[in-house]
Amino acid sequence: MLKKNKIIHIITGLGDGGAENTLFKICKYDKINTHIVISLKDAGKYSFLLRKIGIKVYHLKIKFFSISKFIYLIKLLKNLKGNAIQTWLIHGDLIGGIAANFSGYKNIFWNIRFSNLEFNKKNLVNIFFVRLLSLFSYFIPSQIVVVSKSAKKNCIRLGYQKKKLKLIFNGYDLSILKSNKIKKKYFHNKIKFKNNLPIIGNIARYAPMKDHMNLLQALSLIKLKNINFLCILAGSNINKNNTKLTKQIKKLKLNNNVKLEGSCKNIKVFMNGIDLYVQSSKYGEGFPNVIAEAMACGIPCVVTNVGDANFIVGNTGWVVPPKNPLALSNSIINAFFLLNKKSWNKRCDSSRLRISKNFNIDKMINNYQKFWVKNIIIDKYNP
Repeated sequence: MLKKNKIIHIITGLGDGGAENTLFKICKYDKINTHIVISLKDAGKYSFLLRKIGIKVYHLKIKFFSISKFIYLIKLLKNLKGNAIQTWLIHGDLIGGIAANFSGYKNIFWNIRFSNLEFNKKNLVNIFFVRLLSLFSYFIPSQIVVVSKSAKKNCIRLGYQKKKLKLIFNGYDLSILKSNKIKKKYFHNKIKFKNNLPIIGNIARYAPMKDHMNLLQALSLIKLKNINFLCILAGSNINKNNTKLTKQIKKLKLNNNVKLEGSCKNIKVFMNGIDLYVQSSKYGEGFPNVIAEAMACGIPCVVTNVGDANFIVGNTGWVVPPKNPLALSNSIINAFFLLNKKSWNKRCDSSRLRISKNFNIDKMINNYQKFWVKNIIIDKYNP
C-alpha cells in the first residue's frame, strides 16, 4: 500500500494545453494522493474542470511579476502544508520553485515539458529563464520530472543536473479515447461534410512553433497534383479573425480545402471525424498529446520529427523532417493511397495498440505515485 501524500501543484496557467491536460488527469485518476493546484495566472479551461472533480484551485492572477503576490504565494504554501511541491512549465518551475524554497520545503519537484526552443526574439525571455533554471537545478529541486526522451536529452545539453532527471511519459484513458461511428457521424454533420474526401486533422494553437505555414504549403503541393481533400484546423486563435492565417490560405488557393474550427471543444469527436492526423511543428514539442490521442482513437499520423513524435508514432505512421513541406506533402499522399484498403485498417489498429501498450493512463499514474513515494523525504511539512 502506497503512502498517501498531499501534493501541491504550481503551474503557469490552466488554459488549453498539454501540461494542463496531464495535470488534470493526474488529479482525476490518482486515487491515493490529495492534490491542490495553484495557477500563477487567472482561471482557464482546466480551472473549472479541476473544481468539478473536487480539486481545490487557487489563482494568483499574475500578469507581470509582483512582489506582493510572490509573498502571498510563500504564505499560501506555508499554510497549505503539503508533503511536496510539484511545479509545471518554465514560469511555474522558476517562480514556484523559488517560493517553495523560501517557504522551507525540501520536497520540490519540477516538471519539464519542452524539448528545444528556437532562438528568436519571441523566445528570448524563455531562453533566459531556461538557462537560469539549469543553474537553479543544482540546489532548488530535489528531483526533476521530464516528459520525453528529447526533453531529457535537451536538459542535459543545457546543463541541468543530470542525476535529478526522471522520465515519466504521458498516459491516456483508452476507455474514453476510442473509435466511435456515432461521434464520426456527428462531426461530419457539424462541419456539413457530405463528400467522400479524405479528411486531414490538426489541433494546435496558433504559434510559431506549431508551424501552420509548413502544413499549408504541404497542402498546396498536394492540391497542385489534383488530389482533392479537406483539412480541419482547430486550436486557439485558429479562426476567421486570424488575418495572417486566412491570408495565407487565400494566397495558396486553399479556401475550399481548409476549414477553421477554432478551439477544440471535444477531442474524441474531432479525432473520430478525421482519417489522418498531421502534426507540422518545427520545435518546442516535448511529448505531443494530440498525436497519442489521435492514435488512441485509431487514427494514423503524419508527424514532423520534433520532440518525441517519432517515438510515439513508431512504425504505425509517417515521420518527416520539420520545415519541409515537400516531405510532408509526399507522406500525406502516401497515406491517402492506403485509405480504404486492408492495410489501412491494420495501421489504425496498430496505432491504438501502440498507445495501449506503452502510454496508457494507469502506467502514468502508477509512475507518478511511485515517484512521489520514493522521493519525498522528511522535512518540517512532512515529519
